[in-house]
Amino acid sequence: MKMWRTRLSPLVKLGFFAMGTQVSITVSAAGHRGRREDAVAAIADVERLMQEFGRHWWAWGDGALASINAQLAAGRVAEIPPPMRALFARAWAVRQATGGLFDPRVASLVKLWGFHDMAALRDEPPPPEKVEMALRAMRNAPNYDGGGAYGPAPGVGWDFGGIGKGWIVDICLERLRALGFPDAIVDAGGNLAVRGARGDRPWRIGIRNPRSTEEQPNLLASMVARDEAVNTHGDDQRFFEHDGQRYSHILDPAVGWPAQGLRSITIVHPDGTLAEAGGAALYVAGRDGWRRLARKLGLNQVMVVTADGEVQATAALAARIKPEGDVAVKIVN
Repeated sequence: MKMWRTRLSPLVKLGFFAMGTQVSITVSAAGHRGRREDAVAAIADVERLMQEFGRHWWAWGDGALASINAQLAAGRVAEIPPPMRALFARAWAVRQATGGLFDPRVASLVKLWGFHDMAALRDEPPPPEKVEMALRAMRNAPNYDGGGAYGPAPGVGWDFGGIGKGWIVDICLERLRALGFPDAIVDAGGNLAVRGARGDRPWRIGIRNPRSTEEQPNLLASMVARDEAVNTHGDDQRFFEHDGQRYSHILDPAVGWPAQGLRSITIVHPDGTLAEAGGAALYVAGRDGWRRLARKLGLNQVMVVTADGEVQATAALAARIKPEGDVAVKIVN
């Protein structure tokens, strides 16, 4: 775990790698003289929570979800441990609300495309017949009834990569509050959420341009946030290019191929779980469908970058953001 801090700053910031991404946690120790060590201990506690979550909820590791997927692969009914049922049920509820544009049963497709492991990332699309085979298994799989078992569903695996970080980030912020630090920000890749404020100032969040690079990072906009998630999905996070086409890790469950039409989408909402999973579904809905689905899900603070680089935002979010440089934001209903 790495720490950044300035001598007089009331902020304590630490970073570590968890759940396949770089995580940073910042807490405000303003008004807590002598409690910097307590802040470090609180963040360490949250790190342990995240590491444990990442192990048990990774679809291909040696944790609980991998065991469930192994049971399904063997053609058996998989037992779902009681502590996991709430997130299974929440993921399925989002699946139903989005008409399947978000579906947590895409593990076989994710692995087929190589997006489960950067070392396994492909340099060309998989054979269409293998994609169709994985889709057929999903179509034939049973619905989840919210109980303690699922299956049999051969050829199907559950993957919570599109919802789990939003879920655990909110839980970690509540843990920090319980440990005496109600003013905090957790950033797990594109899954960011805040509580409270940074001393006497609010948290200010930057929304990254999906075509910027680590060498030349730049922002589309910034905004003040409080007690909410700011969740971004983009085609720049995990992808490969083939014959001039970019293939990103966000798969359309209906066709088994990476979604097209948007470069990125940012959702602002108090519920980090809905912001992440709903945002994934809006990304799949694409340029022509995201607004209709956003209204259905009650997501009224949305900003997208289309495939041709146009920046669009709902009126509710456009009123809050400050565009950077020469970025022009088109307000849409």
